[in-house]
Amino acid sequence: MQDFQGRTAVVTGGASGIGLAIARRLGREGMNLVLGDIEQPALDEAVAAFDAAGVPVLGMETDVSDVESVRRLAAAADQRFGNIHLLCNNAGVGGGGAILEPDDLDVWEWVLGVDLFGVLHGIKVFGPSMVAHGEPCHMVNTASMAGLVPTPGLGSYTVSKYAVVAMSETLSLETADTNLGVSVLCPGFVQTKIADSQRNIPEHLVRLEEPSEEEEFVRQAVAELISAGIAPEQVADDVVDAVRSGRFYILTHPEYAAQIRHRAEWIASGTAPSSWEI
Repeated sequence: MQDFQGRTAVVTGGASGIGLAIARRLGREGMNLVLGDIEQPALDEAVAAFDAAGVPVLGMETDVSDVESVRRLAAAADQRFGNIHLLCNNAGVGGGGAILEPDDLDVWEWVLGVDLFGVLHGIKVFGPSMVAHGEPCHMVNTASMAGLVPTPGLGSYTVSKYAVVAMSETLSLETADTNLGVSVLCPGFVQTKIADSQRNIPEHLVRLEEPSEEEEFVRQAVAELISAGIAPEQVADDVVDAVRSGRFYILTHPEYAAQIRHRAEWIASGTAPSSWEI
């Protein structure tokens, strides 16, 4: 997809972090913007900023884990702008502890609902009409480096991101002869608020017990790595470049290439995974 000017992009999780950075970059490219986000105050602020800058924008509170909410977003986008040319299935949350933790199924349901089913809902709701309109278009599904290499202590997050990578790979093969390009975004640590995802956990899923000492250690370690990560704007630049060039894997941190090769070697040799420093 080469032409951005006057085309329309949908970005979920578009009111903060990577999603907002992508939206800002796409706005500078001349695209109409449709932002879906579960945080209404942040969404209102983002929409007001785009309005002030003269960027055509529609913002709508959206819970990507609810397919009906995504369908409402699609209907509003169609009514306002018509055909969708770029879909960034970006909304995501962090969470989850060790896989053997017995009492965290509520957290698994939440994380997979947003990080896996949120992407699937976007694909199924927007994808068929994007192919049907026949114009050049592209889909970017946000996974993570945690979708390419195992990440101990973040079980549900890692499983969801592996699934997004697999889903994107399969979708790319299935749509190879269509007008729809596909990319999967696998960033390392980026300066976002994902370590504070608990702020958006549904009330009925909130665990009453305090986090374990191990869980709190992992959370703080991840928060420190995120604070030292790259800027979201760098990720947005990589996304636009990948859409223009048709690149499938968007790897924002080339220093992790060795870890990806190690995993391939484990698979080929039948060797059990081993840990590394991140």
